[in-house]
Amino acid sequence: MNTATNSFCALSSRLRELLKAEAYSESTLKDMDFILKAMSDYMQTLNLEEYTPEIGELFVVHCGEKLQVCASRISRAKNIVGKFNRLLHGFDGRKALLPDKTEKIDLPEDLRKALNAYLDYCVSNGNRQLTCDYKHWICSRFLANLAGMGCTKVGNMTGEMVQAAFLSLGYTRYWERIGPFLRFLFDAELLSHNYSMLIRHRRKHMPQPTVYSPDEVSCVENSFDMSLPRDIRNHAITLLMARYGIRSCDIAALTFDNLDFNNSRICFIQQKTGDSWENKLLPEVQTAIRKYIEAVRPDLVDCTRVFITMTPPYTPLTSYAINSMIWKRFKLAGVDIAGRRHGGRAFRSSIASNMVNDGVSTEIVRKVLGHDTKYALKHYARIDMESMRLCPLPVPNPTGTFADCLSGKEVNSRA
Repeated sequence: MNTATNSFCALSSRLRELLKAEAYSESTLKDMDFILKAMSDYMQTLNLEEYTPEIGELFVVHCGEKLQVCASRISRAKNIVGKFNRLLHGFDGRKALLPDKTEKIDLPEDLRKALNAYLDYCVSNGNRQLTCDYKHWICSRFLANLAGMGCTKVGNMTGEMVQAAFLSLGYTRYWERIGPFLRFLFDAELLSHNYSMLIRHRRKHMPQPTVYSPDEVSCVENSFDMSLPRDIRNHAITLLMARYGIRSCDIAALTFDNLDFNNSRICFIQQKTGDSWENKLLPEVQTAIRKYIEAVRPDLVDCTRVFITMTPPYTPLTSYAINSMIWKRFKLAGVDIAGRRHGGRAFRSSIASNMVNDGVSTEIVRKVLGHDTKYALKHYARIDMESMRLCPLPVPNPTGTFADCLSGKEVNSRA
């Protein structure tokens, strides 16, 4: 980028053009102008004309320490600095306005080739793109930790390095991804030792699934203020999760082609399994979606996703945003969440458990949730304690050493 484009004046001018082109509201533009004016004054006091990311960081600190603006203004300053940085690095249009969620990690060539070979192997084994992206995200950080220790080639790994790099990830559950990666390197003869054996396998904690009663689910559904546009959208999303147990990633990916209002059907390809899922579009769900589309959602020609953000630049909602909304909604609804999970998965476990406990066939439950096999239900269906009480076994009387221990007698441990 040339010197002229590095100037604060040029960057701020281009940013204003992009904001107006994306139809940002007048109040948002006014708030951003306030921050831009403050940044301009800050640079003038430093006799600077060219913007750099370092200046952006110092300006954010300046907003909090010197200007003492409110937290929302500091957040806005960080937002604008991010946009400036993307413009500075050659991005334009929406790519300049919106951050790239996929963090890029620069790895030494040999480590990068090994990771790419592993990902190709995963694809050939039938791993889906989402799974490969997750493996790339974790393994690249593991390799970056190795590179930080001076290990730039796979063959230079040592057991000590592998353990230190793994522990630096800060989450032992990553064994599930790092272990297979190390085994692949050994099987591919890129490593002379199978270092996957050094990483301790921690068994997954399988807590009893959280289950909310139908009354509690109804309380969440009825907690929305239907006079608010955002609540109209979120109510439609919540009904899709509460009535069908649809995953947040599938709701985020829904397009208008997936909705057949004339025949009251909803059909889509599941993001997690790649299998088709189809069901009747319940009247109350259809009404909620129609109300959102007709009364709230902007008519965007180039966007086929059903659920989008409420403010410009309009972009499809992410599964993270949907889960965050559900998490907050449980709290706002006044439902007792003490010690209970209250994200999107809670709806799936509640549907499964309530259906199983009502005597519904597990095959029907499987189809409703969109699982490949009936065995997946064990992760969701809560044990029906009332039914279990109908067939208890008597507790046997204690005998031998155990009986002596219970009676308080002294027991010889060597006996």
